[in-house]
Amino acid sequence: MLDPQTSLARRTCLTQLGVGALLVCRTPPVLAAAEPNSQAELLSRRLPTTGIDVTLPPLADNSNAIPLQFKLQAPAGQQLLGFEIIAPENPNRVILRFKLGQPQTRLSFSTRIRLAMTQEVWVLAHLSNGTSLGRPTHTVVTATACFDET
Repeated sequence: MLDPQTSLARRTCLTQLGVGALLVCRTPPVLAAAEPNSQAELLSRRLPTTGIDVTLPPLADNSNAIPLQFKLQAPAGQQLLGFEIIAPENPNRVILRFKLGQPQTRLSFSTRIRLAMTQEVWVLAHLSNGTSLGRPTHTVVTATACFDET
């Protein structure tokens, strides 16, 4: 016959193990933070748009080479340290991250970008006081290929 103390200790141990397992399984899931540089995360930043002028065609025929131009103007008393071009719907969201060798008050930049689909392209400017400016610009990407051999 088993000793009553052993039986009670075993029951207590199993009960505590079960309670522990329940606590681990029933913990509420951690709220998922928005992915870095996703559309939701960029919108949640509520970045000021002043000082950024972006030129991007509203309709792009070829998604491989879409012209993008922008002008940046730092607010009074600030300087530009760098900028980023972000396309949240692309597989690699950050198209370009550029750090200026010397801080500037004004900057003009022109390039061609590749987009995966219709989306908002963001231009972010980083300032000397640690803040950022940002402006989204919407463009529609179309496919103009012929599919019926005509």
